[in-house]
Amino acid sequence: MLNILLVDDDPVEFRLINRMLRDIYKEDYLLRYADSLEKAEGILKTQKTDIILLADKLNNGRTAQDSVPALKTINENVPMILISTDINAAYLKDKVILDVYDIVDKFHLRKRIADGLLKGT
Repeated sequence: MLNILLVDDDPVEFRLINRMLRDIYKEDYLLRYADSLEKAEGILKTQKTDIILLADKLNNGRTAQDSVPALKTINENVPMILISTDINAAYLKDKVILDVYDIVDKFHLRKRIADGLLKGT
């Protein structure tokens, strides 16, 4: 079973991504949700996580530039996939900049998941 942590401050995104995963993977995953960086840190400290889906922008003006290093201090081995509507931001130009597994345009997320994005990690 794939243990996925979604970090996004919009609960609607959780419902949409959960639906995407259910349509594509049926019951072969567990999706946990954190609506803040602090909650995500708590989940990472206490629960098995195979992959993190991280919204680029979180509340309080945080971007992946802030979130990725904070989550990596807890567990640097969990692959992270950044989700953004603004993939043209300078720090999102190359996944090496933030040392993440991948960067995905939010509008192409469903197709990327269907193409095996999460199974390749």
